[in-house]
Amino acid sequence: MPCSYHAPFFAYNQHDKVYGISQGCCNHWDCPRCGKLRAKQEYGRIVEGIRTLGLTDQIWFITVTCRGREMSTKESEKNYGIWTNKLLDAWRLQSKRLGKKWAYVQVTERQTRGHPHSHILTTFCPDDVAVDWKKERVSVEGRQFMAYVSALRSAYIGQSVIRAGLGEQYDITSAGKLEAVSRYVAKYLFQDNIFNDRWPKGWKRVRYSQSFPKLGREKTDAFVLLKSDDWHKLAKVAVMVSVRDAQSLSEAEFWLKGSDVLILKK
Repeated sequence: MPCSYHAPFFAYNQHDKVYGISQGCCNHWDCPRCGKLRAKQEYGRIVEGIRTLGLTDQIWFITVTCRGREMSTKESEKNYGIWTNKLLDAWRLQSKRLGKKWAYVQVTERQTRGHPHSHILTTFCPDDVAVDWKKERVSVEGRQFMAYVSALRSAYIGQSVIRAGLGEQYDITSAGKLEAVSRYVAKYLFQDNIFNDRWPKGWKRVRYSQSFPKLGREKTDAFVLLKSDDWHKLAKVAVMVSVRDAQSLSEAEFWLKGSDVLILKK
């Protein structure tokens, strides 16, 4: 499947004078090919980043959602980014006041009703978190009803989500098994509604604080194949090129036509 945004192709050395050709990633979520590649990259960063942060800090799992049945999906999309920015700014300042480390990753998905809903893994936790009671829907023997259940609660978090413009609903838990909880949050990047075009342009599916660990860059000898000169360079250094898909094969056959380079389809 080719990239919908026509990402450039790259050549990379496999061994001796044998090179591979592969199309790059455009990083657009709505690209059927590259959206899933982007999700895999973000998944790796989330899991590795939480693993690193967990070596020195307690990790908390906080869920927030958009308010109100009285609000349309369109209105929620328009304002959700503003509200969550306001919320995260407040938490960042509170962390600074408390002398705590500030780092987070936020993954946003849609609820069944269409409104945004975010899962946040963070080093942030206010001092007033304690075990209390909250009212929620529970299921017993196939019957659902509202009941009070034991849960961690925080007056500060409750007030901050409301002041930010979000709904009053929130959940906070201490992330126990970091590997499991990070993979649990990251898996939301692979839900179908992450990739489809119902999301507004510029929507942030995943966001990180500046302090969230970045994945290390692997060293590579790959070079981009943008211009005819780039393909001529490949023809000079390669005896054989291998391709794995029809798009790469088509590009190689067109640009390397008339050269002595052999093209192998794997």
